[in-house]
Amino acid sequence: MWKSISVIVVGLACGIVAHLSYVNAFAPVCLSVDAECEMEWLRSELDLSEEQFASITRLHVDREREIRMLSRKVRDLELMLAELEAERVTSGYVDYLEIRNYMEAKRKLDEACVKSTSDLIASVSDVMNVDQRKRYFSIVQNRIN
Repeated sequence: MWKSISVIVVGLACGIVAHLSYVNAFAPVCLSVDAECEMEWLRSELDLSEEQFASITRLHVDREREIRMLSRKVRDLELMLAELEAERVTSGYVDYLEIRNYMEAKRKLDEACVKSTSDLIASVSDVMNVDQRKRYFSIVQNRIN
């Protein structure tokens, strides 16, 4: 009886250790969305020099205001859509003109976001050498998809 219980306990302990080891092996490097952590990860992943790292950090900091503005606009559009949906559900009325305005604003905002992202990626890649640039594009492509 005791042998059976001890085998079960040892088996459970080994299973827990294996599970935690697996989870930690594939855990993201940065557990938060902290930009500083992401930049340090990028630095180590691409083996950036101090000058390259400083330039890339400066490029990201320079774009921060624009990114926050675009983020605010996205949030405002999401609220607008939620209001339109709430009006549709409560009153059964669909304002097609407002939906058209929403779709047009969303299209323009999507274009602005894509342009901003593309410009940042291009300016960051200009700082890198060829090998770093290839690795950077593969990382960026994986994150976008």
